[in-house]
Amino acid sequence: MQSNEFNSLFITEFAEPLIEHGFQMVGRGNSMRHTDDTRELLILRQGGRLARQGMARSVICFRHTFLRPIESDDPAKKSIYVEDCPRKFTFDDFDRWFRRPRNYQPENSGRWRIHDINYADLDPRQLSERLKKLRTIVIERVLPWTESLSEEGELLQIKKFGENAWCERRWIEDYENFLSRRTY
Repeated sequence: MQSNEFNSLFITEFAEPLIEHGFQMVGRGNSMRHTDDTRELLILRQGGRLARQGMARSVICFRHTFLRPIESDDPAKKSIYVEDCPRKFTFDDFDRWFRRPRNYQPENSGRWRIHDINYADLDPRQLSERLKKLRTIVIERVLPWTESLSEEGELLQIKKFGENAWCERRWIEDYENFLSRRTY
């Protein structure tokens, strides 16, 4: 299968149905964003130096919207990258997932896992089924999980399980600033 065929199926079987659940397309690489209050779930397609011929590569990311991106002090900066998100997952992390969500796991400084779909070896029917399964995982498991993530809980997770990386110190500062201004 060629990339244009993959992109067409990706749009019809994955992206458009997720738009019905509140997702928006972002960027040129078929990345997606879902924002609910301060929670932001991103499905970021990986290209550039991470691109591989015949493969679609992606990372599921979670962040709170007030966290400053790495390259800016403006939390409202439109382009959000994997590095800007404390939580990074693959679809496999949510497949057959019936236990409590995992604790924060540091995946900083360009070190994170990537989910690959080797579409070059798939026929359209196989790819369609795979994309439908990934869409179901997002709707039934990932979105409900993100609804359970509070600002206080994420701050505690990073403090307890972090590696004291500079981005983690920045996230802790952002969480503490947000929580200190919060009115109940």
